[in-house]
Amino acid sequence: MNDFITSVKRTPYQSLGSFLILFFTLFLALFFFTLISFFHGMLSYVETRPQVIVYFDVKAKESDIVALKDQLEKTGKTSSVVYVSQNEALKIYKDMNKDNPLLLEMVSANILPASLEVFATKPVYLTELADFLRNQPAVDEVNYQKSIVDRLVSLTNVLRSVSVALLIILFTITVTVLITTTAFKISVKREEIEVLQLIGASKKYIRRPFIKEGVLFGIISGTVAFVFFYAIFFYFQPFLKTYLAGIPKLSIANLEQFNIYVFPPSLEFIALSYALIVFSGALIGFVGNYFATSKYIK
Repeated sequence: MNDFITSVKRTPYQSLGSFLILFFTLFLALFFFTLISFFHGMLSYVETRPQVIVYFDVKAKESDIVALKDQLEKTGKTSSVVYVSQNEALKIYKDMNKDNPLLLEMVSANILPASLEVFATKPVYLTELADFLRNQPAVDEVNYQKSIVDRLVSLTNVLRSVSVALLIILFTITVTVLITTTAFKISVKREEIEVLQLIGASKKYIRRPFIKEGVLFGIISGTVAFVFFYAIFFYFQPFLKTYLAGIPKLSIANLEQFNIYVFPPSLEFIALSYALIVFSGALIGFVGNYFATSKYIK
């Protein structure tokens, strides 16, 4: 650590440049990682919701609805069909509006429609099932969510592609800056390096302090980027909770068994984010200084 501090003092502007480029790259990497994880969580949540919901006229007979449910199940194109009666719809309505007594007044099961919640075995069947249900008697409305899923998939794919391309560019710029600043530090220590070479020090031994410095810069930059990002995140969290009210915990890659939730972020997800960003910083610092020392220390 003392050698690191001494090196920073000897080349303050170059060290500051290395820190800032690493900080900016790692901050953006953490931002895109969190954003992509959030959209993946949203996509997983939407896909677990009923893909087609059909609402019936309030005068529709329960026997007709059950018959239609059996007909859908026999097609082999549905993984699940759930019947929600008018009484069950009333219970759901009361649970959703339990904090608003005014909304509960003069509401009875008779004015709420029964419904079927339909899950397709494959997305390609959604349009066919929705069209079939629209043509059934007593059907009042068909809520078809495929467009929402498609938009989330498209948005997630675009975001992933843009973030990967941007991070590759930033990684290249960061490594280039690290190589340049390390080359300058090597030139500053040229006499020391020559003395070490004269007394028989190996190239590996001479390169080691520079590589350690790059790794340490990466760890420090990653830690500062992490703290800065989550300071901003928690500042805006009350607004985000209000905006996303009603959405349950969002996990990523089905890791809820490990309590890894992207929103609201669990301690496990925050720890995972820190580990990834610090490892990325250390890796970039290592790569940059490794190439620099390989090129400029003969």
